[in-house]
Amino acid sequence: MFDFRSLEVVHWDYWKRFSLPLDTNIVTVVGPNGSGKTTLLDALRTLLTIDCAGNRDYKSYLRHNGQPFAWLRARVGNVPGPSGERPFFPIMDREVTLACRIQKKGGEWTRQYAVLGGDVSVEDIAERNEFLGLREYRVRLEGAGLSQAIRRVLTLEQGATDKLCQLPPKQLLDLVFDVFGDKTVLDDYQRARNEQVEADRELHGLEQQLSLIGISLQEAEARSRSYGEWNDLKRERTALVADILPRTELADVAASLRGARPALNGLKRRVAELKRQDGDLTDQLARLDATGERLAGEQNEADHARQATRKSLDAARAALAQNELVINQENRLRQTVAAQDGANHEQLATIARDARARLRVLQDDEAALRQELGTLTGKLSAWRSGRRYTPDFEAAFRRALDEAGIRHSMLSEIVEITQPRWQPAVEAVLAGYRHVVLLDDPRDREAAWKIGESMRYKHFVVAERAPADTPARGSLLEVVEFSAAAPDWLLRNLERIRRVDDIAEGSRLGREQDWITPQGYFRERRGGRHLGVDDMYFGAAARERQLRDGEARLLDIEGRLRAIADERKRASAQANDAESILRGANASSQLADRTDEFNDARDQQPRLQEDVQRTADSHVAAEQHYEAVRETRTKTSLARDQAAREQVAVRRQLVDAERQLHQMRGEQAERLKAFRARRVHVPLARRTRGAMAALRDDYQSPSEVRRAIERVERRLEEGHWETDPSVLSLRDKLFADHDGLKGDLDRRRVHLERASRITHEARGAYIQVLRNTVRRYAKNLKVLADLAGIGVDVDLPELTNDDLALSSAALHVRFEFDKKGWIGMDDGEASGGQQVMKSLLLLVALMRDEDRPGGFVFIDEPFAHLDIFNIDKVGAFLKSTRAQYILTTPATHNVNVFQPSDLTLVTSKRRPGATWAQPLAVLRRRAEVA
Repeated sequence: MFDFRSLEVVHWDYWKRFSLPLDTNIVTVVGPNGSGKTTLLDALRTLLTIDCAGNRDYKSYLRHNGQPFAWLRARVGNVPGPSGERPFFPIMDREVTLACRIQKKGGEWTRQYAVLGGDVSVEDIAERNEFLGLREYRVRLEGAGLSQAIRRVLTLEQGATDKLCQLPPKQLLDLVFDVFGDKTVLDDYQRARNEQVEADRELHGLEQQLSLIGISLQEAEARSRSYGEWNDLKRERTALVADILPRTELADVAASLRGARPALNGLKRRVAELKRQDGDLTDQLARLDATGERLAGEQNEADHARQATRKSLDAARAALAQNELVINQENRLRQTVAAQDGANHEQLATIARDARARLRVLQDDEAALRQELGTLTGKLSAWRSGRRYTPDFEAAFRRALDEAGIRHSMLSEIVEITQPRWQPAVEAVLAGYRHVVLLDDPRDREAAWKIGESMRYKHFVVAERAPADTPARGSLLEVVEFSAAAPDWLLRNLERIRRVDDIAEGSRLGREQDWITPQGYFRERRGGRHLGVDDMYFGAAARERQLRDGEARLLDIEGRLRAIADERKRASAQANDAESILRGANASSQLADRTDEFNDARDQQPRLQEDVQRTADSHVAAEQHYEAVRETRTKTSLARDQAAREQVAVRRQLVDAERQLHQMRGEQAERLKAFRARRVHVPLARRTRGAMAALRDDYQSPSEVRRAIERVERRLEEGHWETDPSVLSLRDKLFADHDGLKGDLDRRRVHLERASRITHEARGAYIQVLRNTVRRYAKNLKVLADLAGIGVDVDLPELTNDDLALSSAALHVRFEFDKKGWIGMDDGEASGGQQVMKSLLLLVALMRDEDRPGGFVFIDEPFAHLDIFNIDKVGAFLKSTRAQYILTTPATHNVNVFQPSDLTLVTSKRRPGATWAQPLAVLRRRAEVA
């Protein structure tokens, strides 16, 4: 390791140019705060390519003086070490010049370095122009012993050197690894691990990307399947339309041709049979016509004979009736003569008067019954035709509505009762609504109401109607059906009323519930009452019952009318007889005047009776003969009519059969044409018997094929199909991308696993280097502690190839001062001087190298806050080591701080108004005379 002999600065901060001797082991730089002590150390750091202290850099010192360049030149030793090798080999000079030229080019500061043998001035260095790059210069310095450990120690900031003992054990171990260069290796390993983690994360990202591509591939495959299915459906439709349908139609036509032949032959036979039947019936009709003409003549003759006998009978009866009239006149005259003798005229007047009064009463009863009969006849006519009887006031109002063009219906026309048991209950509730008028158009309400006002129609005319919803279970509405929309208030009223079997069941319901029994006993909020009616008006059951009651009433009226007619005859005869007696006719004189007439009448009576009997027998014989002829003729006529009807039916059947035969022949001809036309479009190989049979097994008829075509077309129209053929290329590309990415992932995973294994194994192998570093540092600590008379105990960390173990590893160091017991690094038991000594031990142990003894250390203010005794102990320790120390101390410290130093450099502040600061003063300790 080399040491510093001198330092020259040019244009460094506020120093213009001066040289300083540094050819002793301990150099103390003293001066007030801000006089340039740290500036001097940063000049040495810049010359050694080490970072400046704090937040400064070399550019900070070049901006102050305004000069475009600066020089740093040091003369260092090049003395052979224990191995005989010089630090700056192949330079063999005992001294070597290190130089740094800093220039401003293009607005930026650049550094150039030089390593030259001997003591070379700045000017000579500039002329020789043998500069090195930063990297090459650092390699030369490392070769000269400026290791990474010393470089890191030299970068410690002001005040940090006496605080190393305050570091936690983990940070102390990190500092040791950092100084000895192992931290970089560990960082490299950790960086590799991080890169592997990042690579693993990237693999996971690629796996996710692979998954996304897989999803896209599935979607593409689904779209491809959709495209394939779409193509299959199109091909299926094409096959059905272009091949299967024509073949099926051909097969169907061929089958219909074969199937129509038996029916056609059967129809031919039926036509022939009907023609034969028509001929037979024609002959039969001719025979029956001849027989009918003969019987018509016989019936005419029998009719003439019957009429002749009838006239004879009528004449005989008329003569007998006239003769009996004369005899009856004689008898009535004799009765009158007998009655006049002692007749009670007052009683006869009373009888006549009572009989005439009875006739008037009977006449009034008959008139009332006939009026009721007329009304009942109209009702029966409506009921028998299935209609409802309409009262006059309702019929008049409906005629007025029809004349006004107002479409309407009656409530009774749209009501039907589904359960006959509840007919009385429904009739009871609807009794007041029998003549309610329902308007078809609500806009006609005003016109209808005006007509109702003018005609004083006393029933509701309803314009607002609503359809009946599903009724509540158990309500009265449940047994009523409406064929059209009904008034909403009526629906609500019927639904509100509950059906109960009896009053006891209704009483168990709530007080707010309306109910009704089958007999029509109704309970509402005001109380209960019977609403039953004697007649029925709504539904088909009402019309049937009204029809039965009306017919029974009709029979009763007709019977009463017949009884009244008989009673009128008796009363009329009684009145006439009494009035005749009261008139006092001369019956005696009439008997005397007509004696001969009455005698002749009695004498002719037997003869006239015999004539009536004789003519009656002749008329009966003629009537029987006529009836026999008429019956025979009727039978013949019926037979003729039956034969004629049969012939008409046969001829009708013959016409239908001939029409069907003609139609079937035409249809068969059309089938044959269609078969020949379709046969041309079907290849011979595909219309063989086997091929057609197989086709019929798959498709029974052309309609089935058309339905299949419709299904396919419906699927094509209604389905969401992929019709773009590029989906196949997209699927293939995604498949290739998926396979490529999967293969790349497999390869990367193999490489990552291999790299992880190699990194893990390499770090495991490097663990031994870390252990050696820790042991080396512990050995340095113990050697330095022995020189300082301080006890040191180091607990070596357990280093294993594990992330957690390495991250948690720590270096525990304990110290013993003056045999007073072991203390930790920063446990609060050590004094200020002991803290400094601990920090110096930890610091110097970092840069101690047995292979390259010597070296140098920059320490900013190591004696701060120390008393005299501790300053002496620190100075004694520094003297005991073989390194070169460049120390800084404030001007206010005790003079003991200069005791270990052979060379003292004194800095001073720049004077006010001066451009450059004063050069450092040099104080060298006088050599002691032996």
